[in-house]
Formats: sequence, C-alpha cells, structure tokens
Amino acid sequence: MKNKLEKNLNILISFRSADEVSEECLKYVDILDLKDPDKGAIGSWEIKNLKKIINKFGNKIKISATLGDEDKVYKILNKLKLFDSLKLDYIKFGVFTNDAGQLTFLLNSIKKRKFKTELVPVIFIENEFLRNFIGVNIREFKKFGYNFLLLDTYSKDVGNIFDICSKNYLKILLNQSLVNNLSIGLAGKLNLSNIPQLAELQPKIVGFRSAVCVDENRKKEISISKLKKLHYSIISVKRPAMHAAGA
Repeated sequence: MKNKLEKNLNILISFRSADEVSEECLKYVDILDLKDPDKGAIGSWEIKNLKKIINKFGNKIKISATLGDEDKVYKILNKLKLFDSLKLDYIKFGVFTNDAGQLTFLLNSIKKRKFKTELVPVIFIENEFLRNFIGVNIREFKKFGYNFLLLDTYSKDVGNIFDICSKNYLKILLNQSLVNNLSIGLAGKLNLSNIPQLAELQPKIVGFRSAVCVDENRKKEISISKLKKLHYSIISVKRPAMHAAGA
C-alpha cells in the first residue's frame, strides 16, 4: 500500500538515476523524487527510466518527477502532457519568470489543460521578483488549483535557502500558506545543521540531495548511512511537534 504524507516534515529525497533507488532507501523516504542534477536545477529523467521506477515502486511510495529546466510555456505544457500519463503522484515544474503577467499566463495556461497529476510549482528563491511575489500573493497559486509550492535554490553555489531567505520571511510565508490551505516544501542544499530551523518552521516537505550524498556532493551517489541519519534526525524533531499538536 502506498504511504501517506504526514502533516509536517515529510522527507523528499532526489534520486539521479534508477541505480540509486532501492528497497532499503524507501524505508527512510516519504517522497521519492526523480531528478537528474547533471541536467540542470530540476533536470528530468528519461521517460523509460521514469516508467521503470514507477512500475517497480509506484504502489509503495509517493513519487515525484521534475520536468526539466523549461522556461517556455508551450514546452512546459507539452512535457506536462507527457508526464501526466505516467501515473506519478507529483510533477514539479520550474517557474522562471520575472513578470506578474507572464506568471498569470503560465498558471492559467496550465489550469486550462486540466492535468490529472498533482502539479507542484518550484520557486527558485534567488529570483527576487518571485520571492517578493509569493511573500504577498501566495493565495494566487491556490486560486489556480495548486496544493503545494516548493521553494528551492537554482544554483547550488549560492548557499542554501536559509542563506537567502530570512527566518522571519519563511515564518510569514508558512503562516500565509496555512491560511490559504497551501502546503509549502523547503529545499535548496539543506543539510543536517538546518534541522533545528526546519523543526521550528515545520514545513510540509523538506527536500534533500547533497546532504545524503557521498562527500555531500549532489552529483555523487547517495549514502544509505547518511540517509538513515537524516531520517532519524527528522523523526526526532517531528515527534515533539506531533505530541504538542495532540497527535
């Protein structure tokens, strides 16, 4: 039976190839994210490899896949149509615009297609326009039918999300997301040292790659021992929060 997400701090781990994914990994992951870092910030897998993993693990765990670093609306729509047929749980697509009108056009164009799969816009927080826009207009995404937003870094050389976004900004954003019934995921070169900050913010999803890789290099293979350590570290800060909420 497929796993269900909890209220907060669900662990999303990005896997770069089918060879990295194993039954052992599934024990420590809530969302299996299929993303190739060699092909960009949200580089996409080949369709044949996506199908392989979905067929093997799709009935056991939530699976997301990234659309690739596409910025043209027609290319995004074409790839969404292709990915929508794969029986994924989530499709992540990047938002690259610096203009409110273009953003509305993108979201409206996608809404008209009525895709079946849960779609997740990825906001790259180096983009000052988007960072400011979602800070005051996060409800706009809910109007277009989205239940999730993922905040990530486009470049992994600029530091992680906490180096770019203040804790106060993220707190306000997460509070606004709760008001608008929109779940927020945080990613962007997160590591174990960020767990106290994540525990305080309690986002719906926390995304990792480099933190669980050999030498903390996102282009190297995943280390099971690091994955286990991350999993139990997140569990250790999740339980008090669940208890306090009366869970």
